[in-house]
Amino acid sequence: MEKAGSPPPATRSAALFGFPPADLISPDAEAARQHTIEWLSRYGVFQGDASVAEYDALRFDLLAAYFYPGETGADLALGNDLCGWYFVFDDQFDGELGCRPQEVLRLLDALVQVTREAEEPTGRAAGDVPGGPLVESFRDLWHRIHQGRPRVWRERFRHHWMEYLHSYHREALGRTGSRQRSVEAVVALRRHSIGVQPCLDLNERFGGYALPEAVHGGFPLERMREATDDVVVFTNDIVSLAKELAAGDVHNSVLVQRELTGCTLEQAVEHIARLADARYQWFEETAERLPALLAGAGADTLRHVAHYVDGMRHVMRGNLAWSYRTARYDERGIAAVSSGRQRPWAGLAAYATPAP
Repeated sequence: MEKAGSPPPATRSAALFGFPPADLISPDAEAARQHTIEWLSRYGVFQGDASVAEYDALRFDLLAAYFYPGETGADLALGNDLCGWYFVFDDQFDGELGCRPQEVLRLLDALVQVTREAEEPTGRAAGDVPGGPLVESFRDLWHRIHQGRPRVWRERFRHHWMEYLHSYHREALGRTGSRQRSVEAVVALRRHSIGVQPCLDLNERFGGYALPEAVHGGFPLERMREATDDVVVFTNDIVSLAKELAAGDVHNSVLVQRELTGCTLEQAVEHIARLADARYQWFEETAERLPALLAGAGADTLRHVAHYVDGMRHVMRGNLAWSYRTARYDERGIAAVSSGRQRPWAGLAAYATPAP
């Protein structure tokens, strides 16, 4: 019999989904693992060995290695820095900050200001963190990612980041309001807060190209990118269900499905899993038709599109594979956010949001 508020065990079974987890992984995961821990440590993200160990158990290096299986060295390290920063940032909102929209805005403003800076870094040393660990590590990451990229790519990347950052303010507003929710509305917001689009942008950076805007923002790639968002959102909502119940989070399509239909959690999980499968199947069917759909594109563009589509596939399947290897969603991850506990690095936003 299902206990109230208790997710079914199937949420951590790969058999729940009709698409396969990734079977390709970069051989440089361990090097990226050490690099990102050292990078975040230099900026003061961790306070002591216990904090480092708790972060390390989450194995974001595996996520990056699944996302970018063909990358090694500095490129994989950069991808892992992005993944690591994402989750450190996300953990700022599990407590009271996530229910204070004005404070969230102040933090976002500090980060948005970084994206408006000149292309060159400020010259600050890693230990010089006037904006605090979160802002200064982001500043370093932002400038490294942008180095040598063409304007069309930089503008697109910044647009995706603005959508990502501001989605956290919208989520904070949602936690303090009483609006009628739907699965569609939650997914529309989560497409931005899940942070997939900047991860996809790195495929162009690593491949040394920038897709023409008409291709990137046109049919079918725009809808394929949206399908990629949705598959990752639905997968995450299922595998993180126990953690989010423990933390009291409400931005989860499984919980909304149960709320709207009165079904059991298990039935809601199965419904959301089928939605993920349908999106993935549509993606693969469309990928097979790409040569015909983009018949007027040149050979270079078609080759770049094929690489980019592989990147979307790696993100969907890699996210699933990582979800069953990380401590973020198992018993340790649940305990880490239960009874009001937060991650050791969850208070970093205070450095960037001084009281008005």
